[in-house]
Amino acid sequence: MEDRFLYSELEDTIFIMIEGNATMKNSKTLSDLLKQIFDGEKKNLVFEMSKCNYLDSTFLGLIAKCALEIKKKWSSTLYIMNASNMVMNGLKQTGIDKFIEKLEDENLDIEATEIEKSDFSERKDKTLYILEMHKTLVDLNDKNKETFKNVVDMIEKDLEKQNK
Repeated sequence: MEDRFLYSELEDTIFIMIEGNATMKNSKTLSDLLKQIFDGEKKNLVFEMSKCNYLDSTFLGLIAKCALEIKKKWSSTLYIMNASNMVMNGLKQTGIDKFIEKLEDENLDIEATEIEKSDFSERKDKTLYILEMHKTLVDLNDKNKETFKNVVDMIEKDLEKQNK
């Protein structure tokens, strides 16, 4: 299955279907779209994840950032629909499950458009982004501080090298 994101809007709800692997390699595509969404008027936001095979920690950080942004900006909740056990385990292990609402609807049948892929033009921008997503996870709880401390330290050292 191809890694991709599909977009659909139905009344006051935006659906984003996440298919394949959701990783640091493709998360900028969704991050760019979320910036546009948050610049618009309040909507319900649903991540439909029935075809999501894998989430890495950078993508989990993006989900956490999105959930926190929705709560802060719109006093609303991010909805995760049709998540597999693997996806839910990742959300639970990082504590993100406390900031989202889980939905089940196996009959979801909506027209959706594939989101055009985007990536970082500079390695440093990508490194800063990955660092931001991991710091978002670290800020969620003490367990994540311990889990991702080495990752954050490694990314910060990489940034120091890039700045020399």
